[in-house]
Amino acid sequence: MNVKKQYALGVLLVLIQSCATDAVDADPTVFYWDQTKCADPWETTENDSNEVTEIALKDYLENNDVSVQNIEFDQSILPEQCEACNCVTGQRIVVDVNLTSIAKMGNLGFYQ
Repeated sequence: MNVKKQYALGVLLVLIQSCATDAVDADPTVFYWDQTKCADPWETTENDSNEVTEIALKDYLENNDVSVQNIEFDQSILPEQCEACNCVTGQRIVVDVNLTSIAKMGNLGFYQ
């Protein structure tokens, strides 16, 4: 096999892999919230543990008729260099919900 064919095959494999990854990332039941220092509607602050925040968030969502499947915490965003209550902490909250709750999550300010 010549070099051009090997290169083309390599590019094709990379494209196939990236398409497969995009399909996984596009799950319509997964929502995100960038945690704030103290302005989250479930009334926890950056000083609360993830366990406390998870309990408060789950209660808040269930009180808004959202069926929660899973909650995870991710440190993938940069915190803002400010001290205001609505500044983000650098922690992203990932919430997986039931299909029937998708519209409600958008109404509550979560994003995909």
